[in-house]
Amino acid sequence: MTIGIMGAMPEEVDIIREQMTDIEETEHGSRKYYKGKINDTDVVLVFSRWGKVAASATATSLITEFKVDQLIFTGVAGAASPDLNIGDIVISSEAYQHDMDPRPLFPKHEVPLTGITFFKADDALIKKATAAAEDLLARPEAKIPTAALEKFSIRAPRCHLGVIASGDQFIADTERTEAILREQPKTLAVEMEGAAVAQVCHDYNIPFVVIRTISDRADHEAHVDFPAFIADIARHYSENVVRHMFSQP
Repeated sequence: MTIGIMGAMPEEVDIIREQMTDIEETEHGSRKYYKGKINDTDVVLVFSRWGKVAASATATSLITEFKVDQLIFTGVAGAASPDLNIGDIVISSEAYQHDMDPRPLFPKHEVPLTGITFFKADDALIKKATAAAEDLLARPEAKIPTAALEKFSIRAPRCHLGVIASGDQFIADTERTEAILREQPKTLAVEMEGAAVAQVCHDYNIPFVVIRTISDRADHEAHVDFPAFIADIARHYSENVVRHMFSQP
């Protein structure tokens, strides 16, 4: 069993790499892939780069060149649901592309020639990711400095299981967030890669899960220092969630 790990930010990849042993670096398709082990599990770790095409190319290489059997994708996302707060974690139950619009040939959001709008994540990986996220968020101050949590007003963060939307757009205003919710009201979070990775995994019959740390509220009223959030919060979330997932049987 070899598990692929994609990080949406280089800082996340760097800190996860510190957990690995027996590391072998390989360059393929302008990406650096790190083969090694976390605990006793074979893994391949890579920075996906941003956007659906970049993420799809990376996922395809993990599957076809590095022969991974499962895929975990970790990163940050903006909230679509008003129920989410900065510092929450969303685990994908399903993922779809909010900018997919092949009408009138096919319904909006449906991937042409597949009959699929929502790509479902793997139940076993969802269970592991949820357990790992809940363990971290039960006492985040045990893993992340209190000053960092207070800096971003992270209090009683929660883990959510639900729909993640992806598109080649950085959603940073309320109008676009509300438009996404009008069309798909169950959407919890919005990012730029997860559903594309999900589609590739579907094509190759590879189990996957997407794990996203919320960096922005749906009302976009809390202006976050994004680089600082990645450095102080998101990369530590990714490290702790991935480490806990690999400690589970």
